[in-house]
Amino acid sequence: MGAHTMDSIASEQLDTQFTHLEHRLARVYTTLDSALVRDHIARERSRFAGARIHAYLPILVERAARLELDRLQAALRRR
Repeated sequence: MGAHTMDSIASEQLDTQFTHLEHRLARVYTTLDSALVRDHIARERSRFAGARIHAYLPILVERAARLELDRLQAALRRR
């Protein structure tokens, strides 16, 4: 298998992990619109676009997204 094929497979696996993350967080943050959850994941993911090592990206993106989504959810509750 060439490097290009391995990169393609890794990218597909990463996309799958982010799709699962999106669904999981949408179930947790039910008071927020699922599009908002998706947008925050995409925003955090783009911050790491130049990362050379991708193994930890889902964890890093999830932590950052959760911080922001927690903040947004708390703001909604205070209203």
